[in-house]
Amino acid sequence: MLLGLSKGGIVTPEMLMTMNPHPIIFALANPTPEIMPDVARAARPDAIIATGRSDYANLAACHALARLAHEDVPDSVMSAYGVRQLKFGAEYLIPKPLDPRVLLWVAPAVANAAMQSGAARRSIDLNSYRDELIRRQGFGQQFRNTLFNMAKAGDKKRIVFAEGEESKIIRAAHRVEEEGIGTPILLGDAEVIRREIAELGFVWEPHIVTPGPETDPNYERYLDELYKLRRRKGVNLNRAHSMLRSISFYAPMMVRMGQADAYVSGLSREYPDVARPAFQVLGRRAGVRTVSGVYIIIVRNRVYFFTDTTINIDPNAEELAQIAISAADFADSLGHKPRVAMLSFSNFGSVEHPLAAKMRDAVDIVTRQRPDIPIDGEMQADTAVVEQIVNERYPFSRVKDANVLVFPGLASANIAYKLIARLTEAEAVGPVLLGAGAPVQVLQAGDDVDSIVALAAFAALDAQRRR
Repeated sequence: MLLGLSKGGIVTPEMLMTMNPHPIIFALANPTPEIMPDVARAARPDAIIATGRSDYANLAACHALARLAHEDVPDSVMSAYGVRQLKFGAEYLIPKPLDPRVLLWVAPAVANAAMQSGAARRSIDLNSYRDELIRRQGFGQQFRNTLFNMAKAGDKKRIVFAEGEESKIIRAAHRVEEEGIGTPILLGDAEVIRREIAELGFVWEPHIVTPGPETDPNYERYLDELYKLRRRKGVNLNRAHSMLRSISFYAPMMVRMGQADAYVSGLSREYPDVARPAFQVLGRRAGVRTVSGVYIIIVRNRVYFFTDTTINIDPNAEELAQIAISAADFADSLGHKPRVAMLSFSNFGSVEHPLAAKMRDAVDIVTRQRPDIPIDGEMQADTAVVEQIVNERYPFSRVKDANVLVFPGLASANIAYKLIARLTEAEAVGPVLLGAGAPVQVLQAGDDVDSIVALAAFAALDAQRRR
């Protein structure tokens, strides 16, 4: 290897010819390097060559890659290379070739350097350029970017992550803060969390809350409030103490008592074990009778909302109407004009059965309560999403090409979204919890970091919109 930062023109091609095969030649003197890159390349075409001159290899790209190498690596990249962890060090000096973030970091850096140096023929808006690069990576990434931008546009909300000692949660919380989505609070043992942060290579001092009467000055307030809240539900003071030992009660109590604005949990716990305590502490949103969950399914550059995928096993017509209204309003809040289809095995009365009848009844209820929502059914799934079928067979339908799909029960909704997510190239974002008394999002056990960040963004948006 030749590493020079001394004087221009002191290295000759003949010197390079004496080096071993595949040499590394870093001639970094400025403005004239020890040997010009084109001369070095002619002498040793097998070499790796670098220069300090910005009119050759672009330094902006190098700096961008160097910064990116110190960032947390997405789960998708680690999965592609069959490893459980990648962090800057001897085994990971530069980003992996399959890391999709390289385009988003390097290209804007090069464009900015070109504009700053005067080499660029025209100036561009870097934020717009980055958005365009994201669009090239697919509609799913574009959807997430829009979601993050919406969350970043509002005031920063405090999001408590109940499983704060988990590596994935720490990585997601770090991204939430770095990207300006919100202000994370990690719930757990401070020593364990700081040790994990150091292991991940982060230089970061997050807000940490360790539950317990000796470690949190708010504990007694939480205990008193929880006891008052549940004492007519069979909970005595000792039982309230026991409940507060669980992070599934502690975190929502932080939201209830104003120490956090939103709550995210569920990575290592079953969905009902997180959702049930949250409902007991925070209740339902005013005017909402039925809490529900919705998955955003992104397939072939289209966005669909599947509901209810997480809460209600066998909803009746009134509950289905509330589920449909919540999903329609949620879609509208994200900029997608809702077209609601009540799904069944029957098309507009073709089969007389109570399961089909309840979907028709739900349509009538929504039409009375919210005539502004386009809704129809009952209809089969293909009728709902294929406009040609409606045009040819059911031209009277008020809904064509539906994007909000309301399933007759939890079984069909859960099966449908999981099959689509696993057997096709569709992306599933969620589940997003709708109708809780405060901003709460419940993860699926084992979610990756991208999914956690997305649900944190939904929680932040929910908190912003409840002002």
